[in-house]
Amino acid sequence: MPASPPHLSFEMKHRVGALGLDVAFELTRPWTILFGPSGSGKSTILRAIAGLMRPDHARIAVRWSHHPRTVIDTASGVWMPPHKRPVRWAAQRPALFPHMTVRQNLGFASEMKNSDSDQAIDRVTQCFRLGALADRRPAMLSGGEQQRVSIARAAIAANGRLLLLDEPFTGLDATLRDELLAGLELWASQTRTPILSVTHDISEAFQLNAEVLKLRDGRIAAQGPAATVLAEERARLIAQLDTALIRPEAPFA
Repeated sequence: MPASPPHLSFEMKHRVGALGLDVAFELTRPWTILFGPSGSGKSTILRAIAGLMRPDHARIAVRWSHHPRTVIDTASGVWMPPHKRPVRWAAQRPALFPHMTVRQNLGFASEMKNSDSDQAIDRVTQCFRLGALADRRPAMLSGGEQQRVSIARAAIAANGRLLLLDEPFTGLDATLRDELLAGLELWASQTRTPILSVTHDISEAFQLNAEVLKLRDGRIAAQGPAATVLAEERARLIAQLDTALIRPEAPFA
């Protein structure tokens, strides 16, 4: 069976303070995770793909409608503006229109019209369990509910385009995070939307059974299944948990 064509081809050399990024990879899997410690360049890679920064040297191509589209090539002077790139973004903090209801926020993000838009809104509402919130405005939502809507809005806007997630589950409780991951997986499968997300949460990577790109000192240290690439980190975490469980409690003073 022939290999799937990459939905993202990425090459970049860029300096951020003391960190020199020298990264090249191709993505073909439905969900890929950028994993690494703070300051390893994860968010910088997402920002370069989205067009929110200009790398020193880069060539980035995103596949959309069966055709690769070069969004930046510094060697030949190609620069596609962010709003024209086949890419959508969900950040750490929710960004919703305060004067619109949840359903109106979702509808604004959808590029489809009339009945197609209504059907897409109904599907994403079901995937993300937003039915009870559909007629509420952001001020009437909790922080976790706002983030749920923000991620759903990014998902409906992507609709087959590359979706970038910059640690949008940070600060959420495990139950809500797991529900959002399940909703995103379902939506991405239904709409054939590839996802590239940033995390430092090992359990998130294993839950998704995603491909992992492990960053270290501005380089790709490993790329492959979570079970292989993050085996060392998982063993270390299990050892820490075992130590915590058998450690005797300190006596009261």
